[in-house]
Amino acid sequence: MMLVKGVFFDLYGTILIPENNKKAWNSWLSKFYRLMKTNGLTLSKRDFANLCSGFFTREEPLEKDKNLTIYERRIKEFALNLKLELQTHEIKRIANECVNSWHSYVKLDSEAIPLLRILRNEKDLALITNFDHPPFIYSILSKYKLIKYFEFIAVSGEIGYKKPDPQIFNITLEKLELKPQEVVFIGDSKEDVEGALNSGIKPILIQRQNLKKRMIGNDYFSKKKGKEKKKFSFNSNIIPFKTISRLRDLNQILNLQSTS
Repeated sequence: MMLVKGVFFDLYGTILIPENNKKAWNSWLSKFYRLMKTNGLTLSKRDFANLCSGFFTREEPLEKDKNLTIYERRIKEFALNLKLELQTHEIKRIANECVNSWHSYVKLDSEAIPLLRILRNEKDLALITNFDHPPFIYSILSKYKLIKYFEFIAVSGEIGYKKPDPQIFNITLEKLELKPQEVVFIGDSKEDVEGALNSGIKPILIQRQNLKKRMIGNDYFSKKKGKEKKKFSFNSNIIPFKTISRLRDLNQILNLQSTS
């Protein structure tokens, strides 16, 4: 039986799950389009949608503005490419309203908090998430009363590294003074599994039955681009240590003692 001292979690797709990815991203697009229209945008929604395709997986803007998150810098650069100059307060308003529209189709897994309550008494817990807008992550964790369960929260937009880069895992290990072989990481994506393996951590893949046919969840793709999406799969070098279909399966894997 492996000795596990630490349990690291991914956030979206693991603790927070999409109710409908397609509706979530369409809601994000519609809100973004309306707000840009109020700032002088003249494009049709179809043309705008095509320009937004792959918005979050593009190279990060070169400009380093400490007053803006990576997500906000993406919005600023996107607007400038359309010959629209936005004030900082407007960029922040657009960022927050759009991400909230997207998040309205995301929910907290009902098994998350019961599991975290048990784990907190037995293991060191951390959260590792790829997200370009850190303030939103903290507001959501606060909303769901999740912050208290984690000894360290690593948001890529703050740390400067994204999964599957092992550095975001290594930094978390250092903060909790743990060795890779003492930790498991629970996530739902190829990047989660690959990143954990690259840092020497055992990855546990969560694949919920009702989400196996999910759309790619970390970006918006127009219908034209959407046809190019690849299936969610692993090669022989990227294989999870265990695969689960729901969070409570961790009780058996980690031999947890259930408490009320």
